[in-house]
Amino acid sequence: MKKLPFDLVYRNLVRENIPCRGLVVRAVRAAWTLLKVPRGMTAELAVTLVGPTRMRSLNRRWRRTPRATDVLSFPLQHARIAGYTAVSLGDLFICPSVVRAKARAWGRPVRAQLKWTIVHGLLHLAGYDHERSSRAAARMAAAERNIMKKL
Repeated sequence: MKKLPFDLVYRNLVRENIPCRGLVVRAVRAAWTLLKVPRGMTAELAVTLVGPTRMRSLNRRWRRTPRATDVLSFPLQHARIAGYTAVSLGDLFICPSVVRAKARAWGRPVRAQLKWTIVHGLLHLAGYDHERSSRAAARMAAAERNIMKKL
């Protein structure tokens, strides 16, 4: 399989070993065409695993929602820098404890829920937004299903 021009900054700030790094790489590979990385450019992505207290704080600050969530996406939308060959996709913050709780609530394996969470976050970085309208939600759900089939 061809190696993608992709750099990942990965930080695990929770005390447990979560098999997330490899899933992120596989999800980026599966979603590559939707991420719209220009030919000849390298994509950069930062993923940080955080606990529920930190996630609640981030969610309160940036979305005015006082609870922990499974994933927050912070796209980096800026003009290209002359001579720089990388495109920064943005930052994903993932809360494994919320992912586990959602997996239990929906009767899914934790790994499957984690895959979906990563894909969902990546699509937000690519400009998808299910909260914009029902049409946008349907478009994002279709993209999620297509990527999940590839995984």
